[in-house]
Amino acid sequence: MATSTISETRNQTQAVGDQRVALRDVGWEDYEALLRIRGDRSAPRMVYLDGSLFLMSPSFPHERLEERFGWLFKILVLELNIPCASSKSTTFRRRSRKGGVEPDLSYYFANEASVRGKSEINLSVDPPPDLVIEVVWTHGADEVVEVYRRFGVPEVWVWEKNHLRMLHLDPKGEYVQAKRGLALPILTASEVEAWISKTAEEGETAWAIDLQSWIRRVLVPRHREGGADALR
Repeated sequence: MATSTISETRNQTQAVGDQRVALRDVGWEDYEALLRIRGDRSAPRMVYLDGSLFLMSPSFPHERLEERFGWLFKILVLELNIPCASSKSTTFRRRSRKGGVEPDLSYYFANEASVRGKSEINLSVDPPPDLVIEVVWTHGADEVVEVYRRFGVPEVWVWEKNHLRMLHLDPKGEYVQAKRGLALPILTASEVEAWISKTAEEGETAWAIDLQSWIRRVLVPRHREGGADALR
């Protein structure tokens, strides 16, 4: 690990919001050592890609948006009785792919049974999550999306500047933008975008109750009528 790089990053002025520090020339052993030192603490989150290590401490606005996505999925899988395993910010890493990442949120749907009851996930034998979500507040998502691509994550949602990009992995192994979900095709990007960005004038609890009412009124019938086919 280059000490000059660490010294330089210590002198960088951090942006208001999410704090992010980039370290260069970090070996895989150094990355794993830092993961052990951090232990079970939730911060800083780490992204490793080709010898670069990015350390991130989420801001309050970031965490509020992440919580909204969490509520969306909690209510949705309960109302629609969809098998789901949340792996949240699990550290996913593969030395052979020169990458490691900790999503804001991650979920197993089609592969839920493959990880059911497991105490840890090893990508050398276990499948990656079916869906991961990245909330971008003051930094880009290029590095994390590239790690997900190398891991073969089928679907990535990137929230940035009040806009949602739903990315699906195509047969060539590249991400393409889509208008509706892959794991949950009853959801469109525009619908999710509207709910996540909605002003909560009466507070977050009232927002979640309104969301639940909408899911029952709109998505439950859509799910019964055939999911994505009902959108056509």
